Amino acid sequence: MPTIKQVLDLAESQVGTTEYPPNSNECIYNDCFYGHRVSGSSYPWCAVFLWWCFAQFDPCLIKKTASCMDLAQWFKDNGQWIEPGKQLPGDVVFYKFSTNSRWTNHTGLVKDVLGANDINAVEGNTSEKGSQDNGGAVLIKHRTSNIVGYGRPKYDEYYSADPKADYLYGIDVSECQGGIDWNLVKKSGISFACLRSTKKNGSVDKTFEKNLQACMEKGIDYSCYKYAYAKTHDAARIEADGVINLLGDRKMPIWYDMEDNSLTSLGKDTIEGIALSFIGECKEAGFEVGIYCNKNWYDNYISDYLKKRFNFWIARYGKNTGQLDEKYKPTGKNVIAWQYTSKGKVPGINGDVDRDVLY
Repeated sequence: MPTIKQVLDLAESQVGTTEYPPNSNECIYNDCFYGHRVSGSSYPWCAVFLWWCFAQFDPCLIKKTASCMDLAQWFKDNGQWIEPGKQLPGDVVFYKFSTNSRWTNHTGLVKDVLGANDINAVEGNTSEKGSQDNGGAVLIKHRTSNIVGYGRPKYDEYYSADPKADYLYGIDVSECQGGIDWNLVKKSGISFACLRSTKKNGSVDKTFEKNLQACMEKGIDYSCYKYAYAKTHDAARIEADGVINLLGDRKMPIWYDMEDNSLTSLGKDTIEGIALSFIGECKEAGFEVGIYCNKNWYDNYISDYLKKRFNFWIARYGKNTGQLDEKYKPTGKNVIAWQYTSKGKVPGINGDVDRDVLY
């Protein structure tokens, strides 16, 4: 099953390809589609280009057709039609540029979602300034109009359930994810979110308040995390105070994110003391605290005392394909959560996002 990234990477690799001779519709995509060389106005190839991109993978996730209307109707008939404003990267976009009776006459592949009606798309048979629906080249186009809707291929990221139904699935997010459509996140099956609290300089993550409010409104369980930079007990307490002041009386679990390479030279004992200073300050203020770290940190830098006393959230990606792979599931004393990829895809979030499960 192809991933969104695989299809988009292939489509983008074709940018700059043109038909030759000009205005002939003679191109490699038509050659593959028809099985022989074709030429002339009867062989437009924007839909053919999309088919070619998907046909390089098994299974091919879209219908083989040279007709934009036929392809769009296929998405509709299969319950895969998406209205404008809910599009995601990897969706097939449909446009209407002509004044004839056809309700769509051009198509492309969504690369970036910039707004409700604002996208970048990889398109075949278009041009920079000439005909947009019969221009003879593969280009990345910025579009804000003429969009009639989208079809969503059945990528694993958007349609397939993760392999273990007894997990709770979540994400951890920060301002790096930009604006998030939490309605779509909730509908996708995400049941919890961990939100970045404050940054290295102590300032609040720009999206924390908005994301917290959305989680509360949508019924998504929430916690927050603080990335550890402290190298002394006092610095750890200062980091804790910043989070405590941000949260006030909004009680939620706090995760102390211990993974920075600059701390490893301190040794287990000092790292333990730093963790206990942060945790103690938060507990005194009434917060429950756990420790987030990667598998290497858990195995080599976390003391047995910490492992016995606190819950752990472990990052272990394996091949980091975006999918959950059970063979990389971390185990250990008080390990209750697993961040299984940094390249996850979730409807409502543009780009990659960390994905997690609670055991």
